Amino acid sequence: MVMSKVGAARTWRAGVGGVVAAATLALLTADTLAADAKTYTQLNLFGDTYDRVRRAYVEAIPDEYLVRSAINGLLTALDPQSMFLTPEAYKNLLANKVRTYDGLGLEITMSEGVARIVAPIDGGPAATAGLRTDDMIVDINGTPVFGMNLTETIQALQGTPGTVADLVVVRQGTDPFRLALTRQSVPEPKVTARLRGNEVYVRLPYFTPGVLAELTKAINDLATKLGENFEGVVLDLRNTPGGSQEAAIQVADAFLVDGPIASIKGKAEGDSKQFNATAGDILNGRPLVVVVDGGTAGPAEIVAGALRDRTRAIVLGTTTFKRGSAQSLVPMGEFGYVQLTTGYYLTPKGTSIQEAGIEPETVVEPARVILPEDRFPRRTEATLRGALDIPAGGPVAAQAERSEEDYQLARAFDLLHALALVRQFAAN
Repeated sequence: MVMSKVGAARTWRAGVGGVVAAATLALLTADTLAADAKTYTQLNLFGDTYDRVRRAYVEAIPDEYLVRSAINGLLTALDPQSMFLTPEAYKNLLANKVRTYDGLGLEITMSEGVARIVAPIDGGPAATAGLRTDDMIVDINGTPVFGMNLTETIQALQGTPGTVADLVVVRQGTDPFRLALTRQSVPEPKVTARLRGNEVYVRLPYFTPGVLAELTKAINDLATKLGENFEGVVLDLRNTPGGSQEAAIQVADAFLVDGPIASIKGKAEGDSKQFNATAGDILNGRPLVVVVDGGTAGPAEIVAGALRDRTRAIVLGTTTFKRGSAQSLVPMGEFGYVQLTTGYYLTPKGTSIQEAGIEPETVVEPARVILPEDRFPRRTEATLRGALDIPAGGPVAAQAERSEEDYQLARAFDLLHALALVRQFAAN
């Protein structure tokens, strides 16, 4: 007997498909349904498709897999950060907030169906191999990335230390190339600091929960050595790709004495939030220069945006990654969690990080300073016959050491020194 379409629909509503449709309807508010009369029709379309797959697909697929896949499809169609997390994936998420995962040391996002590198993590195999921000990973161990979601891609990059990940990488301006990287147990990135003259350089590679304590100790230790000669800090946030937003708020607060740090603008009233600074500036008003680039993302953008908008620091470098969305975790019982983007981070002046990123006040492109070779050296008194001998290790040796240096960093220190002089003149 051939069943009519109406009869088939009734049969579906009595089966598993009906449970799926009923559960979906239960999640929709009356306002949503009233505002869009087509909602019922679209849900019927979903139910009919679900039933067709169950009855006619060439292989038997468990209902649980179909439902979970439908949920994943719904969430991943929104943005790369919205996803369904199984209990196991949720545990991995919590672990990765404290420590970078075993693998290649990469922060990635999904873009146009492939994995886009936000930035390599300091000390990881990817950074050592020279992978860069905006490189695209299109194949992992012979499996195309296209069609994977963010969780699946990260799982493919993860693995036991010592195993090899074969990647196909696409970089703008070059042909696709293959790269074999040996996975490692990537350590949690740490704050590093050093002196350059009377100025302090601080590298903040990742926003881990303990980063504020590390940052404060590093600055205080070097400031104590300098005493009254301490001029200020260059804070390097280049290729700082992720971590905890809470840690970012704490770091920005460390340099601000009051006022707004950032805000979250959400669709629902409960999803909006304002973050404000508390009293105290660990530099006591000394100059601060923040260096950023295309690998400065997420929490690092919150810090750079707050310090720029509040005129607490001058931001130098190039435009940041534009990763400023806020997620909420919704428990779904024994099945896991839904991670959903529910807001966007705004700088104190209301700029959306997701839309505009952080534009530096002083634009300095990444480059290397390579001093020209003197093919015809200029004649001086020292070159004349009978001149006194000059001991080795003098100005010539110093110049050789500076023949190649980080151009952005050099300009940051120049700027910091100028700000310190202005501050000194104002005090006098």
